[in-house]
Amino acid sequence: MLYIIFIIIIIVVVFFHIKNSKFKSNIKSQNNQKTISTSKKVTSKTLSSTKQEELELSKNYKKIIFFSLSNNIDITSDILYISAIKIGFNLKTGEIIYLEELKNTNNLQEFKNFSKDTSHFVSYNTKLYNHLLNLGAKIQFCTMLTNVSTVGIKNSHGRNRWPKLFEISKYYGIKFNNNLNLNTLNNIKLNIQIFQKMLKHPKTSIIVRDFIFNNKSFLDEL
Repeated sequence: MLYIIFIIIIIVVVFFHIKNSKFKSNIKSQNNQKTISTSKKVTSKTLSSTKQEELELSKNYKKIIFFSLSNNIDITSDILYISAIKIGFNLKTGEIIYLEELKNTNNLQEFKNFSKDTSHFVSYNTKLYNHLLNLGAKIQFCTMLTNVSTVGIKNSHGRNRWPKLFEISKYYGIKFNNNLNLNTLNNIKLNIQIFQKMLKHPKTSIIVRDFIFNNKSFLDEL
């Protein structure tokens, strides 16, 4: 009789041990599923946020590339180096955000890849670079020629001459470094400031807005 009771006790203990193990296993499995599920939600949210930012940029901003070419201070060199800054112009507020930059490359394909998502280009002397960069089909703006009559610097014959970059900057009250030619990116940043000043100037704001909103090129003397 005692033997039978002992056997029954062992069976009961084994039964509850197995049941308890299964219960713990189920809890662990559920926790793992929750962790995976949460991870998927976070990833989905991140991707959604990125897409939302791209959508906002395409709807509310217009990409504009400000660029310049130089021989990298070696006046005897035939190799030209391209530097450029891509900005996003807020079509509602007029504010700009810096997107990316390209610094001193002599690889034309690199510039093409940099600018493939942009149709608006601005430079101090755009015509000088037009044939080198094949920008004929792009919408272009020259800050030098569009400021000839506005800045109004006379030559020896009493006619308005082409203003230099620092002369345009001085006209618009922009502070600049005297060693402008030593840093192409600084020249470009200065040209961006000029462009912003032109947007607020009573005489030049019309053509800048035409360039941005109506996709018109301005490459001739004004």
